[in-house]
Amino acid sequence: MSRINKTLIILKPDCLERKLTASCLDILLNVGIIRKLKYHTVSSDEILRHYSDNLINSDDSIKKRVLDYFVNKEIIIIILEGPDIIKKVRRLVGESDPSLSSKETIRGRFGIDSYKQADIENRSCRNIIHASDSQTTFEYEKSIWF
Repeated sequence: MSRINKTLIILKPDCLERKLTASCLDILLNVGIIRKLKYHTVSSDEILRHYSDNLINSDDSIKKRVLDYFVNKEIIIIILEGPDIIKKVRRLVGESDPSLSSKETIRGRFGIDSYKQADIENRSCRNIIHASDSQTTFEYEKSIWF
């Protein structure tokens, strides 16, 4: 029997800038029900807390990349609910590096960036979407954004 749970999804600044919001929502609504949705302008404190695990041992240039990508930019934050939603959404999202994602995923279908190109340009990879990877992560991220 499938377990009903929730996941947190962020449509990142590049998703909004490229007007991919409706396309991403259409895909996500095939696997779950939106319980919360909000537009939000990101602060440095929020995004540093969100990525705290990834940034703890990183150098200042990585933090700068993350801050440049998010701070004072609009995102859409979604709580999606459904059976085995975390696994389903993670499969739909694809690899963190869009260039490695299958064309059946959001990042594979809409992605136009790669880690390699982002490193060359000294910026964060524009990978469209974030999704919680576990129930514990969902609870933590929810406490930041809602």
